Amino acid sequence: MTALFASFLLLALALAGAVAFSSERSRRPLKWLLLFALLCAWVALGTALFHITARTGSTLVTPGGARQPHLIEQAGSEALMLLLSLGAPALLATFLAWLSLKATKPGRRRAPPS
Repeated sequence: MTALFASFLLLALALAGAVAFSSERSRRPLKWLLLFALLCAWVALGTALFHITARTGSTLVTPGGARQPHLIEQAGSEALMLLLSLGAPALLATFLAWLSLKATKPGRRRAPPS
């Protein structure tokens, strides 16, 4: 699942660049593809985090984990580190996509300063 997340993230970054430098005519379908790629990346991120924590949760928290609270704290810090290491690139790609969409938004053009 993390490979799928990485693939959608890379696709979203490529589409953000394509939207920023595309012509007016081809920009609309690229914008929708960009939004779809970002949505898929975030869904894949959530699914990957769920699978990773489910897979490693049993090794970090033993059946006697209720009597050993330091193991639960360790599992929480590991989950937070995982969220930061996978979530930061997703946030960066989302921010770059937002900048790309904002820069190509049709609207009033400012007059050049005289």
